[in-house]
Amino acid sequence: MIPLKNLYESGEQKMIPAVLLYAFHEDKVLMIHRNLMANDFHEGKWNGLGGKHEAGESALECAIREFKEESGCSTSNDQWKWTGHLHFPNFKPHKNEDWSVTVFRCELRKEQLAEVMEKNKEGTLQWIPSSEVLKLSLWPGDRHFIPHVLNKTAFNGTFYYLNGELNRFICNPIFG
Repeated sequence: MIPLKNLYESGEQKMIPAVLLYAFHEDKVLMIHRNLMANDFHEGKWNGLGGKHEAGESALECAIREFKEESGCSTSNDQWKWTGHLHFPNFKPHKNEDWSVTVFRCELRKEQLAEVMEKNKEGTLQWIPSSEVLKLSLWPGDRHFIPHVLNKTAFNGTFYYLNGELNRFICNPIFG
């Protein structure tokens, strides 16, 4: 039997560790409308904030750094609560990238709201009523995991996209 070649070990396929962040205040969630960056892979979509890990950085450290960079708001370790994990096999096929995404949520304190910027280099930030989030122009898979985020239900999901379209998915709550 010939052993199968591991594309990660050979470097042909990359796994990108990232975070996706949902900050809440009262019954609103901070979202970014990706509308300011030319040739943005997420152009026109609404997303939570977040981004890629830096080398040697934990998911929580990445969450705090990315939230500060993208919103202007400083947060602490104890504010962020792990909510779920997402896997996007071959999400960026032109780069041979799979994405492994840790999802966090937090409640911002009233005094932190003044720190939140109106926009960053990627798009405009807006507080959206929780009941309205699923009406936004989201990635199709987001409609399946965001309800877990909104309901504070831990979850695990894998979303397969083909040519920017959701091909299939698995997304389940985690019960402990």
